[in-house]
Amino acid sequence: MGKISVQTFAVCAGSGASVLSALEDEPLDMILTGELSHHEVLAARAAGRFVALCGHAGSERGYLRVMRQKLQSELDEIIGEHRVEVILSQKDKSPLEIFTH
Repeated sequence: MGKISVQTFAVCAGSGASVLSALEDEPLDMILTGELSHHEVLAARAAGRFVALCGHAGSERGYLRVMRQKLQSELDEIIGEHRVEVILSQKDKSPLEIFTH
């Protein structure tokens, strides 16, 4: 495939199917999401859309630090500063492994 022209696109971290289904009638050139089922990708391609899947867990992990900070700030305001500490897990990882030869 050569170069493609993309003017409109949708982005959704994680599994984008349910969120992106609301955009079914929108004029989208490309969908960037964590994952879609095989049939959802086929439907998007049949509608003339390009699809980029970047992995469910991987597409969400970049936001965890931001989410931790926002949650900490909200809890500090509601409960009182330093009464609750939001900790980002160091052990969390994708349950899937990709094997290459």
